[in-house]
Amino acid sequence: MAQAEAQAQADVSGEEAARVSAVRASIPAPSVSVSLTQAADDEPLVRTLSRIPGLDEARTAAMLSDPNIVAVYDFEIQDSTAYLIMEYVEGMTLTELLHNHDAELTLDIVAAVFDGVAHALEVAHENGVLHLDIKPDNILINHAGQVKVTDFGLATLADASGFGPAGGGTIGYMPLEQMRQENLDARCDEWALASVTYEMLAGENPFFAPDLFQAQEAIEDGELVLPSLCWDDLDEAADDVIFYALDPERDERYESVRDFAEELAPLLGDAAQGRAALAEIVQGPAEDEAPAPAPRAPRISLRDRITPMLLRVASHGCGAAGSAVLAFVSFANIPQASGFDNPLFWGLFCLFTLAGVLRPHLGALLGLLAFSGMLIACGIPAAGCVLLVAAGVWWWYLGRTDDALANAVLAAPLAGAVSLGPLAPLAAGFCLRPVPAMITAAFQAMCALLLAGLGSGSLFGWNMLVTWHFSTGAFAGEVVSDRMVALLSQPGTWAVVASWVVAAGVCALLRWRPTRLFAAFGTLAGTAAMAGGLALAAASLSAQAPWTPSAFDIASLAVSAAIMLFASYLLPDPEYYDEDDE
Repeated sequence: MAQAEAQAQADVSGEEAARVSAVRASIPAPSVSVSLTQAADDEPLVRTLSRIPGLDEARTAAMLSDPNIVAVYDFEIQDSTAYLIMEYVEGMTLTELLHNHDAELTLDIVAAVFDGVAHALEVAHENGVLHLDIKPDNILINHAGQVKVTDFGLATLADASGFGPAGGGTIGYMPLEQMRQENLDARCDEWALASVTYEMLAGENPFFAPDLFQAQEAIEDGELVLPSLCWDDLDEAADDVIFYALDPERDERYESVRDFAEELAPLLGDAAQGRAALAEIVQGPAEDEAPAPAPRAPRISLRDRITPMLLRVASHGCGAAGSAVLAFVSFANIPQASGFDNPLFWGLFCLFTLAGVLRPHLGALLGLLAFSGMLIACGIPAAGCVLLVAAGVWWWYLGRTDDALANAVLAAPLAGAVSLGPLAPLAAGFCLRPVPAMITAAFQAMCALLLAGLGSGSLFGWNMLVTWHFSTGAFAGEVVSDRMVALLSQPGTWAVVASWVVAAGVCALLRWRPTRLFAAFGTLAGTAAMAGGLALAAASLSAQAPWTPSAFDIASLAVSAAIMLFASYLLPDPEYYDEDDE
């Protein structure tokens, strides 16, 4: 046991990982991995490693590509040496930061470190990989203040039966189930992240112990200081969140690192400001230069300011806005609920908007059902029933599985409300895979067609400010129905619908390569497809008509393309590609 415990502490230090360059460097094989079991003394290590199941999969897991993960470009075993080619990271480890710059630590810096490590773990877990050795030595900070997680040597992939048992770890950052070599899941890394976060906030790690037995006692019976008592401006709610993630029983913790991060991140500081402060600390004072009056913080590009938290807020905001638009139009035209002085109108409107905030896919479903009910109540039952069935099928097979799909569908009424209908299929192709993108674009076109029947007559914009209320006349439903029938009878309408589907598919196909350049190419290709559909629609109006769309449609398409090109610019480029994908 003593030999196993000593081996559990042996690892490649974070300081060494911070300075490894992207050249072939040999590292003695015993330092590559941490083990809680000992191989036979008379058996060569390379032969032992060669019998480890899933070694190739572990090598693939080490090649995770994300700005918050140190890229491992290659890993192989020859003779008695393991060879690594790793990304060069110049900076310091979190251990060095805590030891040498403790007085400069702020809640903003804690937020930056927590945000970077949590994002790296989310990416790894989404790809079926556990880290299993999160600790300050394995958390690096480069000169730009960016946090990177290294050493996925203990990572294991999920198989049909779930995550397997750990091969090792570090005392102080291992939960009980890892010490007991039980089958592990993402909550193991969640506990380690909570331990590191507690150490940053409280100034010490209460789980350190000389052996595994005492480490288990420290976890089960240790007295923990409330982190909020160590910081004047730390919300007391952070105590419960951290202790929840540090629960000895993993079933009592958060289900995922994402859930943990969503609860704790808002209670910490500003992560963007923390990265700027980290950059100043890592860069240090300039040598052989005259002292400057006040060093300026490094400029953080706009794309680096977009954190996973901001993306989640934007996703839920889009769901809320799209659900609100559908709810407003629907209940404003249902006689029993219409009227700004009607409390039923505002109650339903707020309820549907709240559903979009909490669960975008639920808000999308409720909004589409409300719009279907409005069409039926206003004397357009055929259109309402078709939309009702289509919305139910779409939500059951696609929408309920992913908020991105829900937001893509909500983009049709939301963008169309401000005359930017072409933005919807481009957004679908930008965010989804080809087949879901094309199906979603077809559904978007149906929604745009029904909205166009309210008065605008154009799939590129239903002009919400003018056409949101139409149920004043006795024959209003018949008028709207006639508009929809007229739109369906025009060949140009089907040309536009087909161009939307093609645009979404082409954009998604080019977006398969996750770079800014291919995202821009996909946007331009999708825009060209919709331009062709517009030209065909214009030509179908008359044999003598020129192949020139209206100025309004051209402007709508151009502005939509510009918005998506700007979104392409904001994308971070992956730091590594497997040569097999080139």
